[in-house]
Amino acid sequence: MERQRLDVWLEADWEHRCRRRKQKIPRDYVSNLEAQVENLTREIHELRSQAQASSVNGENVTSLGPWSPTRHGLSTSPTGRPSTSDGSSSHYQDLVQSVRNVAVEPSRQPRFLGQGSGITLARLVMAAIRVDTLPSPLFSGQQSYDPSISALAAEASLPPRHVADHLVDVYFQYRTPHLPIVERSQVEAALEHAYLSMSERQLSDRAVEKDIFIAYMIFAIALCDVPNPAGGRPTQSEGCFRSAIGWVENVITYSKSDLETLRAVLLLAQFVALCPSRGSLWHLTGIALRLCIDIGLHWEPEEQVLDMDPDLLNEHRRLWYSTYQFDRILCITLGRPFGVIDESTRVQLPNPWVVCRQSLGHEPNEFDIHSQRAHNHLFSMSKLESEIKHVQHSQSWALKIAYPRPDYSAWVQDIQPRLQEWYATIPQPSKAHPSSIFAYQAYWDAIYNNSVLLLYRPNATVLQPPAGALLISFEASCKLIASMKILQREGKIDIMWKSVHQLFMAGLGVIFGLWHSKEIRDRSPVSNSISTLQSCASTLSALSEIFPGAAGCRNAFDSLSSATVDWILANDTEGIRQNRGEFEKQVNDLLQLLQPPRGGMITTSGNSGNNLSTMLSSDNFILSEMLSSAAQWPDFQDMNFCGIGLTP
Repeated sequence: MERQRLDVWLEADWEHRCRRRKQKIPRDYVSNLEAQVENLTREIHELRSQAQASSVNGENVTSLGPWSPTRHGLSTSPTGRPSTSDGSSSHYQDLVQSVRNVAVEPSRQPRFLGQGSGITLARLVMAAIRVDTLPSPLFSGQQSYDPSISALAAEASLPPRHVADHLVDVYFQYRTPHLPIVERSQVEAALEHAYLSMSERQLSDRAVEKDIFIAYMIFAIALCDVPNPAGGRPTQSEGCFRSAIGWVENVITYSKSDLETLRAVLLLAQFVALCPSRGSLWHLTGIALRLCIDIGLHWEPEEQVLDMDPDLLNEHRRLWYSTYQFDRILCITLGRPFGVIDESTRVQLPNPWVVCRQSLGHEPNEFDIHSQRAHNHLFSMSKLESEIKHVQHSQSWALKIAYPRPDYSAWVQDIQPRLQEWYATIPQPSKAHPSSIFAYQAYWDAIYNNSVLLLYRPNATVLQPPAGALLISFEASCKLIASMKILQREGKIDIMWKSVHQLFMAGLGVIFGLWHSKEIRDRSPVSNSISTLQSCASTLSALSEIFPGAAGCRNAFDSLSSATVDWILANDTEGIRQNRGEFEKQVNDLLQLLQPPRGGMITTSGNSGNNLSTMLSSDNFILSEMLSSAAQWPDFQDMNFCGIGLTP
C-alpha cells in the first residue's frame, strides 16, 4: 500500500515539475540559441576585420625626439595593436579570443600544441614572460605582477634609422657575452624589412612580423649594454621588449622544422638572462631545448654534414649550442639535472670562418670571427664543467654494469691538463673588439678559476678535500674574487644571479681554507686574507645596489667574514677558542636559516667543518635552490634573498 502511495506521489511530482519547466522555457528556446550563435559569429568576423584594418592603418612610426618610449595614454601603439579601454571590454576580448581558439581555428594548424588542444606555443612562451601591461588583446585582462615599475611599461616606437644602426653595432660588439643566435646579415635584413613595412604601413605576412620582432628584440638586448646615467638598465630597453611581445602570437608557431620560432624563443631567453625580472629563464630554456630536440639539432649524422648546405649546417650548430649554453649555465650554477646529457648529443662546434655575412654589402670582419671563436671556447668549457658535475654525481650512484663508477682520483688527474689546455688556448683578448667582454682577461680568468673551484671545492662526494686540493681551491677562490671585482668595476657583470652565486661561493672557499688549513694561514699573509675578504664583501655590496637579490648574500658573507677576521687576528689561545665557538654558532645559525621547507638536505649537527663543507657543496647548499628564483620572477619589493634573514 505504501509503495503505491509513493508511486502516485512521484508521478504527481514529476508532472508538476514538467509544468513548471514548460512555463519557464519558451517554445522558441532552440531558435533563440541559434540566433545568438549566429550573432556572435558575425561579431567575431567583424572584430577580426577591425583588428586587421587597425594593424594596417593605425601605425604610428613617428619617432619621438630624442627617441624614447611612447607615453601612457596614447591610443595608437607603435606595433599597431588595438588597446582596450575598460574592464568589460577586456573581458569581452578574452571571451572572443577563447571562442576563436576553439571554434574558428582548428587545432590541426601548426601553431597549436597537440591535435585537440586550444593552446598555442605562443601562449606557452608567454606563460614564461612577465610583463605589466601587455600590448596585445591576446593577453588583455592579465594582472600586473609588479605595479611599482608600471611607469616603465610603455612600448617603444622604432628609433631613427641611424640610432638603429648604432644599436646593431652595439649588439655585435658583445659588450656582454651574447650567444650567437643571429648573424649580423640576418639582423640587417630584418631591419630593412621592418622599417620598410612600417613606413608603408603594410604588414603582409609572418616574415615581416618576424623581422619587426627581431628588430625590437635586438634593440632591447643592445640597450642593456648601454650605460644609463641614472643607473640600471635604460628605460627604452623595457619599451622595446614590450613592443616585441606584441608580435609573439604571430611569430611563434609550433613546427618540427621551424628555426625562426627557436630563434625567437632564444632571443627572449637572452633578454630575460640579462633582466631576470622579465620572465622565467628556466621555462624559456626548457621550451628551446624541446624545440631543438624536435628539430633534431642535438644529433648530427655524418651524411647530414656532407649533404647539408654549409651555411644552414652552421646555423643549426649555432642555435643548438646557444640552447645548450643556457641549459648548462642554469644547471651547473644551480646544481640541477641537465636538460639533456652530453652522451645523448653529437654536434660539432660552429665554424667561425663560414662566410654567412655577405648580404647587404657587409663583409665578415676579424671581430665577428673572433667572437664566434670566443663563443666556441665558452661551449668547450661548458662541456668540461658538465663532465665535472657528471662524475661528481656518479660517485653516489648505485653500482651497475651499465654505469660503472669511474676512478675519481685518476679522472681528476685526467681533467686537470684539459682545463689547463683550455686556459692556454683562450682566443687572444687583444683581437676582440675593444668594447667586447672577450677583450677582458679578467673575464676568462673568472671562467677558468670558477671551473677549478667547481672541481676542487667540497662536494657531495668529498666533503673534506685533501690538503693539496684545499690549497688549489683557496687560490682559485682568491683569483675569482679579484677577477669579479675588476668586471664589476668595468661594468661587465652580465647575468647577475650567476655572478652573485659564483662570487659568494668563492668567498666561502676563502673562509673554508682559512679555518681548516694551517698551511694556508701560514702561506697567506693576514693582510692579504683580510683584503681578499673585504674585496668579496665590497663587490657583493656593489652588486646588491643593482640586484637587490644579492643583499642576503652580502649580509651572510659579512657575518662570516667578520668572524673569520676576528679569529685570525686573535693572539691568545682563549680568544682563538672563543672566536671559533662563535663562528661555529654563526655557521649553524646560517644553515638553520637556509634550511629548505621540505627539509632533509642540510643538517646542523656536527662541527663547523662539516657544516661549512656542506655550504660549499653546490649540490646540497640551498643557496643554489634559492637563486633559481632570481632566474625566474623575483619580487624585488619583498625579496630578502629568498629567506636569508640576516641584517647588516
